Amino acid sequence: MINVAKYTVTILSLQKNNFDFGLTSYPIFDESYRNTLNNNILNYYLESEIGVETAELFKRLLNDRMTLIMPKYNKMYLAEQNLLNNGILGNVHLTETMDRDTTTTSAQTDNGHATQTGSSTASNKNLYQDTPQGSISMQTLDSQNVYATNVTLDNNTNSSTVTDSSTSRRDFSNGGTEDYVKTIIGNDGKKYNVDVFNDLVSKLKNIDMLIIDELSDLFMGIF
Repeated sequence: MINVAKYTVTILSLQKNNFDFGLTSYPIFDESYRNTLNNNILNYYLESEIGVETAELFKRLLNDRMTLIMPKYNKMYLAEQNLLNNGILGNVHLTETMDRDTTTTSAQTDNGHATQTGSSTASNKNLYQDTPQGSISMQTLDSQNVYATNVTLDNNTNSSTVTDSSTSRRDFSNGGTEDYVKTIIGNDGKKYNVDVFNDLVSKLKNIDMLIIDELSDLFMGIF
């Protein structure tokens, strides 16, 4: 039997009667934190009376409200988590990346061409005559038809052409790819660490408490 308070029933009374509040399906940034958040909500409103007539209606309203508001608060949880993981006393986080291709390619072609041309002409005449008294000169032999015992005429003409050509090609390639990454994390000296810390403390919010405040209209009040 659920203990009845002045108007409805308190969270404590529902817990003593093993009432199931649900709170298992609303979105949350980290599933391992669900039980912590649920306990913080129920413990804060432990002595409060629910703001509706029945426990089942309260359960439905509570779970619907958590489903609606949690996407916003999940972003806040993740932002705070990221801040704490990356160092709360630093005010600089800079990453510089550079990729550079230093490859160069060149080609050199050499062409050679040479031609040699030559010619030569030679004429040989041999005269044999067995009648010495009738001497025949070489000039007469060239210009007249005369008698000779034996005449040999040799005319030789030689010509030659030599052509030499060549082509050579040389390819050159050098260089490579340079990857450069520079990361600066920390405090640039414009603020002391204690100043950064004090600013952080003044701006950080208790996210659990913000969620709890958004559920206040589901209760009669805190006594």
